Amino acid sequence: MNWHARMLNADELKPYQKSQSEYGFRDDVVALIEHQKENWSALGEGYAALSQIETRRIESDGSSVVVQHNPRRVRSTAAAVDRASIEARKCFLCADHLPAEEKGIAYDENLVILCNPFPVLDNHLVITHKNHVEQKIDGHIEDLLALAFDLGEAFFVLYNGAECGASAPDHFHLQACSRKLLPIDEVLKNTEPSADIDCDVCEDLARRDFELFTLGDFGRSAIVFRAASRIEITNWAYQVIQALAAATGKPEPMMNLIAYFERGIFTLILFPRARHRPACFYGEGEARMMISPGAVDMAGILVMPEQAHYEKIDAGQIEAIFKEVSLPIEQVEEILEPLCAIQTPVGF
Repeated sequence: MNWHARMLNADELKPYQKSQSEYGFRDDVVALIEHQKENWSALGEGYAALSQIETRRIESDGSSVVVQHNPRRVRSTAAAVDRASIEARKCFLCADHLPAEEKGIAYDENLVILCNPFPVLDNHLVITHKNHVEQKIDGHIEDLLALAFDLGEAFFVLYNGAECGASAPDHFHLQACSRKLLPIDEVLKNTEPSADIDCDVCEDLARRDFELFTLGDFGRSAIVFRAASRIEITNWAYQVIQALAAATGKPEPMMNLIAYFERGIFTLILFPRARHRPACFYGEGEARMMISPGAVDMAGILVMPEQAHYEKIDAGQIEAIFKEVSLPIEQVEEILEPLCAIQTPVGF
């Protein structure tokens, strides 16, 4: 079945429209989710399971994360993403290999919005490329921010790098979820950039409705971009990604991204990564803990398929895991420092 055959038309969506909003795209997304819950049994089962998951909040030094016991995520968390394993399986994001009941709606010329049958949060979407192209963000920051704008403040959009949580590193895709529970939001609301971190140029840009600053809490590091201008935030993001790539010796630096749009401002958060998975993922016996951090985890929602691991993890272990998989904050700030001398950054 090709992509054209998988696209829901207006007549198919209409019975699931909950409102006649002025912004048709968002209404179509809600209708897509409701249509698929009713007509695709796997998605209905996924949301039934989501309603039964256990969660608990863990705090440390004023920050908090939410640990989620989600058994249905075991396939994604434990996914083999080495080259041999990827080449041996059919791509589950290509139109020909999707379940017959799975349908979507078009977004732009090259992307299709689908529902994730193994949701981590409510309204969990997968935005996949129509073509089988590898998972690389170059040329797609624009799509990430456009989706954040079009979906509105109720959603956040995410990108998992090919070595940082993507279970399909061979096929470009983004994801989006409800923003109702996003712990990193709380961190941003309670944290202001420190004067000793920001350079004079960055402070001047912030006064002109642009901010670029770093965060280091719970063992993780993050680079935060805020701007009213989509072009400005895109250019700065590419500049930073290029600098991280040069510093780490990778064509695309290891990273996760999340983005959202609220009250006329785009927020883009980049989590620079040092490792795909922590050592405990490969441990044995009591030392084993199945956790494979992606963007959702780095944003503060730790997905754990195993009940025993969910029950025993504590703040110290979470901080150690974040620290192990994150690029050290000191190194991140060192990489960013020269960029703050550039007043008009340019993209790739």
